[in-house]
Amino acid sequence: MIEREDQQVHMIPIDQIRILNPRSRSKVKFKQIVDNIGRVGLKRPVTVARLGEAEYLLVCGQGRLEAFKAH
Repeated sequence: MIEREDQQVHMIPIDQIRILNPRSRSKVKFKQIVDNIGRVGLKRPVTVARLGEAEYLLVCGQGRLEAFKAH
């Protein structure tokens, strides 16, 4: 996945991202996000905050992150 830090984009491993307060979405909306990622890729990065050397906290983009994993 991607980390934005001071307007910079970095690739980071998905397994290093923690979701603190997960939200549920409708299955229809989730499928739409998965299908869109399949067609055009992940065009908008998720936003994370660094917690440690190899750990990040998801700030924004839970739906995209989970859809990317499911893709």
